[in-house]
Amino acid sequence: MPITTGTGGRKKGDFLTSFLVFLLISVFICGFALSIVSFFYYLNQRKQNEKNLAALSQKIDTLSSRISKIEELLKAGTGIEKIITSANYLSNLSVDLERILEEMVDDPTTGYIRLFVIGQENVWVTFRKGNEIYFSRELKPGLAPYKFYYFKEPSIQTQYSIKIPRDCTIVIGKPGTVYFLVYGVGTTKHPTKVVIWKEPRVENLERDFSLYIPR
Repeated sequence: MPITTGTGGRKKGDFLTSFLVFLLISVFICGFALSIVSFFYYLNQRKQNEKNLAALSQKIDTLSSRISKIEELLKAGTGIEKIITSANYLSNLSVDLERILEEMVDDPTTGYIRLFVIGQENVWVTFRKGNEIYFSRELKPGLAPYKFYYFKEPSIQTQYSIKIPRDCTIVIGKPGTVYFLVYGVGTTKHPTKVVIWKEPRVENLERDFSLYIPR
């Protein structure tokens, strides 16, 4: 006896076939649309990259041009080179003049100390009181250019004039290598005493050096 397929089975098969075809067409359309979008995105990015590269290249050319101009200006004999040389000369001259002034001026109403480092090595010396540091520097062998005023302000202030408290503490990096030349109040030029300290610290300048300080 032959088997026959009902109307409902045929409709179900036709629907499934139509759905698959529709699905394939939809996938194709979506893929095609995405390809177009990706292509235009690629073109836009490429255009933007080319624009950035052109801008970067222009900046490099501008910088190269400026560097070349600066190199030309800095060549020996040019105006900029002369200005730099003059500025350095004036700066050194200013320092030298301050040292000369510091050596020439000696007010007997003040009292100060100078340092002389013996040996061949630099020595670190610090003047402080509590947390306040008034001077802290490495000194070369020989007579240091600084004057440490423990009584009254100097009559002429230079970078080598340093006001310190009379009861300050002095820390010596290498004990026994620093001579303290004390120029007492009321004297001119020659030191009233020479002190060499064997300990790493001078706890109280006025007391330990027996300084004469008018009250």
